[in-house]
Amino acid sequence: MSEVKEQKESANFAKKNLSMPKESKIFLLYASAGSGHRSACEAVRQSILDLDPKANVTLVDVLQYMPRILSKLYSGGYIFVVSKYPMLWYFIYEIGSDLSDFRPTGFWHRLFYQSLLFRLFGFLKRERPACIISSHFLSSWAAGLYKLKYDNSCHVSTIVTDYGIHPVWISAGQDSVYVATEQLQAELLPFSRHLGTDKIIPTGIPIHPNFAHPKDIIGLKSKFALDPNRYTILVLGGMFASQNIRDILLWLAECRSRIQIVLVAGKHYPIEEEIKEQLIEKNIRYQIFGYIDFMDDIMAVSDLAITKAGALTTSECLSRGVPLVIFKPYPGQEVRNCDYFLEQGVAVRVDQLSGLSFKIDTILQRPGLLEAMKERALKVAQPFASEKIAKDILTVCQDGSCRPPDANEHENDK
Repeated sequence: MSEVKEQKESANFAKKNLSMPKESKIFLLYASAGSGHRSACEAVRQSILDLDPKANVTLVDVLQYMPRILSKLYSGGYIFVVSKYPMLWYFIYEIGSDLSDFRPTGFWHRLFYQSLLFRLFGFLKRERPACIISSHFLSSWAAGLYKLKYDNSCHVSTIVTDYGIHPVWISAGQDSVYVATEQLQAELLPFSRHLGTDKIIPTGIPIHPNFAHPKDIIGLKSKFALDPNRYTILVLGGMFASQNIRDILLWLAECRSRIQIVLVAGKHYPIEEEIKEQLIEKNIRYQIFGYIDFMDDIMAVSDLAITKAGALTTSECLSRGVPLVIFKPYPGQEVRNCDYFLEQGVAVRVDQLSGLSFKIDTILQRPGLLEAMKERALKVAQPFASEKIAKDILTVCQDGSCRPPDANEHENDK
């Protein structure tokens, strides 16, 4: 669907004046294990407010309701394990990763997590949201259990924030599930009875609505002092180790193509002066940023992005038509994401940085290859995913499928 058509549909939807009842609450649940899950919730929140500015929307980190030690282990454990002990994470992820071996969680599993999240259930019972949308499998499990045990009128939805599916995403008590692709829809449909719904919708992965807005490319290149006659290579350094960033920049300096580098270094800012001097010696222009809030602008002026394979960041790149150069994807979900991008023709994978300049030059110098990858990226992208989810939620609530809480009704606390 073209961007113009999507914008017209959005305008028509807004004219319908679909809005949440004043007393209804929408809770967006996530777990702060990596930034992507929160980003997905923030994107949906923004789209809901764009459509209904008076909507009562709240973000909730379920880890804040777990014992502090366990929440810190959970939030920091993933990055620590995948970066320091990737094969351990591979083993953890792949055990039970086959959907054909799926078995519903047992009594002791449910009892364990209920005891960890009893504060969350208490919070939800007090607040009684009309709708819960979850972007992490742990919060999806908790939301589904809350619906089944305490408030069957609550509308519960899950957003699968990867391009591959793992059995942990199959949680009971769901009313709808939003997935990245039709392939994931086909893989999940046989498990409808375990989810509690067959409403599995391939919306794409929700990213901020800004990524769907057209940009003045010439104006932005001037703003960022970029040479319009050079290819712009975006390096998304936040998920790389500092040594990786150093090596990436030094190997990019070996490119034969006329390139310029935009580095978003995040926590690794500033960069060593020695590296900058070597780039200058190689006649490579560069711009270096720390943390930024204008990523949509930076991606709009980029030709290639060197990145990990996190689903949110890569989806943002594709929405701007930026092909991916994926360096050493983490085992598990990142490898599955990477496989999808390679299959779609929007990415190359680099495992040895000594071959990085060759990969970059091949894409830039082979006639028509970069243009074909950019065109394919735009076809694969789903920049309106958050808006599609927001429309669906507001439509459901307007139809009365998720009703506001009755002040005289007492929930079942057993």
